[in-house]
Amino acid sequence: MTQSLLRQKLARFRPTVDTKFHIDYDWWEQSGKNFRIYLRDQLCEECRERFANYQNTEDVDWIDPDTGEVRRTDALRECLRTRCANDPDYINERLPLASACFRVFLANNNTPLSPNELNQLLRWRAPESILQTLAGGQVYFGLRPV
Repeated sequence: MTQSLLRQKLARFRPTVDTKFHIDYDWWEQSGKNFRIYLRDQLCEECRERFANYQNTEDVDWIDPDTGEVRRTDALRECLRTRCANDPDYINERLPLASACFRVFLANNNTPLSPNELNQLLRWRAPESILQTLAGGQVYFGLRPV
């Protein structure tokens, strides 16, 4: 497929409530924003105190609960998945919608989800409202269609 044909197809692409979204790490690279600063901001208060400096963290072993595979991962991400995500108030309706979605993707190891699926977790917001935020003109936290 030629580059111009691909651009035309993408220009016509309109996400729906069934379109899967995720954190696009390439967007973070291209935007020049420091993902680790934003990641630290999403930690619970206990973990933010533990990691006062986002730069000086160690890598730790993380065991994928689905596959049992052991991988080295950033301690900030591990803390988020094992501590913050288990706090029932970690993702709540007081958060801006983009932040709540970002936290869902951080907690679920960036498994793609559609606005319909996010609605099952963020029951206080309709799928159409989630779609409008994720597919609007501005990209929040690198949340983009897969």
